[in-house]
Amino acid sequence: MNDFLKNLRNSRKKEPSGPKKNLDGHYYAQTDRRPTQGKKTASSEPLLSLLSGLTDLLPEFSENTSRLAQSLEKFLESNDLLVEARIRQYNAVSTFFDHLNSLFPLDSPSAAENGIKIKAGDPSGTRYTKDEILLLIRTMRKNEATFGAIADYLKEKRIPTFSGRGEWHAQTVHRLCK
Repeated sequence: MNDFLKNLRNSRKKEPSGPKKNLDGHYYAQTDRRPTQGKKTASSEPLLSLLSGLTDLLPEFSENTSRLAQSLEKFLESNDLLVEARIRQYNAVSTFFDHLNSLFPLDSPSAAENGIKIKAGDPSGTRYTKDEILLLIRTMRKNEATFGAIADYLKEKRIPTFSGRGEWHAQTVHRLCK
């Protein structure tokens, strides 16, 4: 067994470790590790090809910028025409209202001065307040009318709901009676 352990220990040490590198206090080595094959000298060939490609594109670039300038001029001309048309439109509206004011001067008597009363549109012709509607509902409940009958009566009389948006329903009347 002793030989086995010795053999095991010696089998690990067969690979010699490399010499310790002296990095002179720096983590990375100061020398360049690239092989001489990887060190390329800077050549001017790519720059020359790029320069020739750019000189070939310059006339096309110049032509495109001149087209862009022409299209911008056309756009500005059409925009000026639109502005002039809008001004003419506003002037026409202004003359229309001036003419309308000349037909109906401000010093003419109004309908209220002539004694004519104009009411806001109520389809039934009568206007009910909230208190009047609640009083009507309570009196009908005292006469033992059902919530549905009260709702139908309010619909027949065209009495609007408090919000003015919906219709009378039995559930609405029930909530008011609570």
